[in-house]
Amino acid sequence: MSSNSSPVFISKNELKPFTNWTDILYALEQAFLSVSNTSKETGLPFCSQPARSLVQAGEVGLLLCMPGFLGNHCILRDCPESSRVSTLACKLIASFGANLRLETPIPDINGNIFLFNENTGRLQATLEANYLTGLRTAAASIVATEQIFFSRTTNQSAFVLGIIGTGTQGEFHAIGFLNTHKFVQIRLWNRTKARSEHLRTKLLELKPNSINSNVHISVHDSVEECCKDCDVIVSATSSSTPLIFNRFLKSNVHINAIGAGRSHHAELSQDVYDDCNVFIDYWNGARSELATLKANIVGEIGEVMTKKKNVPSSGITVFQSIGMAVQDAAIGRLFYDKYQQNIG
Repeated sequence: MSSNSSPVFISKNELKPFTNWTDILYALEQAFLSVSNTSKETGLPFCSQPARSLVQAGEVGLLLCMPGFLGNHCILRDCPESSRVSTLACKLIASFGANLRLETPIPDINGNIFLFNENTGRLQATLEANYLTGLRTAAASIVATEQIFFSRTTNQSAFVLGIIGTGTQGEFHAIGFLNTHKFVQIRLWNRTKARSEHLRTKLLELKPNSINSNVHISVHDSVEECCKDCDVIVSATSSSTPLIFNRFLKSNVHINAIGAGRSHHAELSQDVYDDCNVFIDYWNGARSELATLKANIVGEIGEVMTKKKNVPSSGITVFQSIGMAVQDAAIGRLFYDKYQQNIG
């Protein structure tokens, strides 16, 4: 990034044309590797990031801060050693639930990723973050699924995907998996059924141009029905009470637990956690935000990628997604560089 250029603001609509799931997954792989490279091994990315912090904004909202430094990373796969870069970034998220009840409603969550020159600290760009956050959260789940679940299976030709919660995150996950992996069926459930029907219509429109053009997409009336026979499940709701119970699940299943709000582990019942192995983004975040989780946490996704931790050969696995600053740094840098190349 140039140290002399004026800062730019890049909107969601300007970012969307640069969406490429192959590139996005690679950016997330770099982020996962960086957190687990605590000794700064040569040839691997490394990072510095604290746990997410937040302040209460009176009685109505929250401001969350996620600064991070991602060092020695590649922006695109197979880049030469000389093309490795470092990225300094900070994401700020304002969460104001009452926004949706305004006379003219506006989004309840608004975020921006600030990219700084890694050598001088000067602000280079502000990227509207809601769209990028959706992409990176879904991509994190896809990478986790590849590392934890697909790595232990030999026949992926008949897998079923279940999406519990078809709001913003459910939609990003469904579209992400549709464009990266061939499931025979995608099952949808939402508390308000119309939202699942809406997403089904959208996926039907997208699937002819995806790698998953023969997938069957269905809407279900209950969580149990939706989870039945699923191999991979995404739980992406704001529920504060459990929705998914052990009796709903196959004996060999992987769950990407996204959650929302201040609790990242309310969607799964304790009997699921009693019978599963949990994998996480990063330990610092887990110690802060998963302090009340009663489960066997095996380790970070990056530790699996570097063979420091092993995945079980069978059983229930859970990726407990928190989200971390270096994921935002990685995807922010990817999209910023594409934007720069486009205007150049």
